[in-house]
Amino acid sequence: MDINSTTPTSRRGYLSQDELEQFANISVTDIDEADDVISQAEELIDAYVGFQDKFYEGELMGKASSASATSITLQTNQLNSFNEDFFKGMEVEIIGGTGAGERRGITASTNSGILTVNEFSTDLDETSIYRIYQLGKFPRKEDVFYDSNSGDNVYYKSIPEAVKRAVASQVEYIIEMGDELFKTDKLAFKSEKIGDYAYEKEAGSYIDSLLSPKSKILLRGITNRKGVIII
Repeated sequence: MDINSTTPTSRRGYLSQDELEQFANISVTDIDEADDVISQAEELIDAYVGFQDKFYEGELMGKASSASATSITLQTNQLNSFNEDFFKGMEVEIIGGTGAGERRGITASTNSGILTVNEFSTDLDETSIYRIYQLGKFPRKEDVFYDSNSGDNVYYKSIPEAVKRAVASQVEYIIEMGDELFKTDKLAFKSEKIGDYAYEKEAGSYIDSLLSPKSKILLRGITNRKGVIII
């Protein structure tokens, strides 16, 4: 089956709405609602897989040397330090100055230090303090190709198909089970009593029960989380 895809617009950018329709046979009628559910599924996938060797483990902070509602130029001493599209797919959060409290996805970045972002609600300026980081656990270092032979030295990033299909399966599961089940804070802990024995386990070990069986199968070659055996 040939898969057609557009650029994902969900929070972590793992799965596009085109891919959702094809992998899960779901017809998208409300694009905003679809992104909300995809983003929720992505968050659960990230929680399930545990530690991953992300492409960018750290964070970059600075003060914009210039900015607008759709672009940010890095702090002067950070210019010309990163190759083209190094920051593509990451998040930028404004932690001070104009636009403080807002965060957006980065859709492109240049060698000279200009970031193209999803539009902020106001024009940013030289008072805007930014923090750049990779929100999702994918792409990993192994999911990124760096073309050093081209004149622009470009980074190309991809999301493993197993992750895409696992997200699509999780969206189906959320729809089937009802999304309120996955949003409630009551899932933080689960208690059980067997005879004289009682236990309470934290969300980290309970996350297994929130994922669809198909998602777990798809992630077998990726996940590194160990199972918890209760005797």
